Amino acid sequence: MSFRNWIQWSVFNFLIVGLWGFMMRMKFLFPLPWIDQKNIMHAHSHFAFAGWVSQALMVFLVLAVLRLGSTDTVPKKYQSVLWLNLLSSFGMLIAFSITGYAFFSIAFSFLVVLASYGFCYMLWKDLRSSNLTKPIIILIKAALLFHVLSSIGTYALVYLKVTHQLDPLKQLASVYFYLHFQYNGWFFFGCFALINQWLSERAGKNIISERFALIYSITVVPAYFLSVLWWKGFPAWLYGLLIVTVIVQLFLWLSFIMRAIKVKAKLGEVSIGKEVRVIWTCVALAVCLKLVLQAVSIIPSLSQLVYGFRPIVIAYLHLVLLVIISLFILAYAFQKGLLLIRKHIQLGIYGLLLGIFLNEFLLMLQGIGGLIRHAYPYTHEGLFLVSGIIVLSLLQILRKQLSA
Repeated sequence: MSFRNWIQWSVFNFLIVGLWGFMMRMKFLFPLPWIDQKNIMHAHSHFAFAGWVSQALMVFLVLAVLRLGSTDTVPKKYQSVLWLNLLSSFGMLIAFSITGYAFFSIAFSFLVVLASYGFCYMLWKDLRSSNLTKPIIILIKAALLFHVLSSIGTYALVYLKVTHQLDPLKQLASVYFYLHFQYNGWFFFGCFALINQWLSERAGKNIISERFALIYSITVVPAYFLSVLWWKGFPAWLYGLLIVTVIVQLFLWLSFIMRAIKVKAKLGEVSIGKEVRVIWTCVALAVCLKLVLQAVSIIPSLSQLVYGFRPIVIAYLHLVLLVIISLFILAYAFQKGLLLIRKHIQLGIYGLLLGIFLNEFLLMLQGIGGLIRHAYPYTHEGLFLVSGIIVLSLLQILRKQLSA
């Protein structure tokens, strides 16, 4: 299979994620005894992480490190890891949907973790002989390290359950550990490395320095504690470090945006298609919003309210996974020719953008309503319709990739 084939598979997996989300929204409105909401939710989230985002990032990173083309065949050793990840992801999807957390779902989850370890090991070795520049190598290595590090959160959860430690705060801290190093580590730095490599190639020079890449990578570790500010006895020195971390990340991101804008001005409009340019803009603005929300969460009372309130957490997780990471993957795939811009595909692209942002708006409305104890009417109906828009839009994008 070529790199383009694998990305088409990934988009199909994104469609599966959308369908399971659609089922969840449908369950809120109709009595469907054959659907267990909690099981579908676990299947939806686990498959989104492994089958959609991680699968696509692995393909992109191999393409970047080995400097191959979109129609080239993926090397055999990476094919094996990709197949293991793909089949295990579908195993998780089915097992979680039917049984929830049980033997088979946990077994397939462990296989996904093994696949991630294998991938990180192989790519790390190939980075030694890669001709990528030093800043990009630092970002990729950071992404791989965070990918492996995130698994400690899952092991901690297993340990707590095996030892019958039912402390909800420890369990929540373990979950946030996994989510933080997946979202803000593996996902974000994988994407950040890819866009910097692409921009540097077009500019003919690095747009970030080694120091920039190293400092940004280091800030991810203390940033984890933003999600556990509610922990009792939180030390003052660590709180001070968090304030510095938030400021540094904001400064670095704005600095990167200014440099990227300069490169774009030199490239002109020809090298970036209209649809892709719209997606890039949405991603950049969403990252700015994420960093602002992160900065606001430095207030302990607000952090305790936000991170302990499920609707707000769900809205935030969708902001990162759906608006930032998923849109980035699609934009990058179009930009690199792994997905093709064909006639009438704009309907799918703009429909997806509309669906994603309406989804985020309604989730935010639910979160705000929960905080002020006011139930906004028809939000469940709205989310159901929006989920349908997302699914139909992804079908259109995928159909156009498979059409002759």
